[in-house]
Amino acid sequence: TTEIYTLSLHDALPISALPLSLASLATQANELTPGLWEITAKLNSPAVPDAMRNQVRKECLTQAQAANPEIAMRDSWKQGGCRAGEVNRSGNTLHWSTSCKMPGSNTPTKIRGEMVLHNPKHYSTSITVTGNKQSMTTHSEAKWLGACDK
Repeated sequence: TTEIYTLSLHDALPISALPLSLASLATQANELTPGLWEITAKLNSPAVPDAMRNQVRKECLTQAQAANPEIAMRDSWKQGGCRAGEVNRSGNTLHWSTSCKMPGSNTPTKIRGEMVLHNPKHYSTSITVTGNKQSMTTHSEAKWLGACDK
């Protein structure tokens, strides 16, 4: 069965806990097709074991998230205890940055990301998370699969 996830930064655990869901932020870009997406991510961090560096996840993007991506992104940051951050668009590229207080840490975790919207059913991302004296970069490719399972 397909697992359906809401798009939210609160899924992101401390940097050593594979915050693959940070790729969710990228799915909230302008002009994406609502529905089920498959995200293939490559994680690069010394804290991530080699066997876990390549991940595949399916997520459901709602009509509301596709219709207003900046509000959806800022809502997920608020739910995740993050600052308001910045979101900038230039052509088919979305850039963002924010900082968050992750559980078990007094040091803010900084998140920077870029997404390139290739077309309404394909995008790619690069996200860098830095905190707790660690850093992780995630590169993702996402493709639309169809309607979400109910």
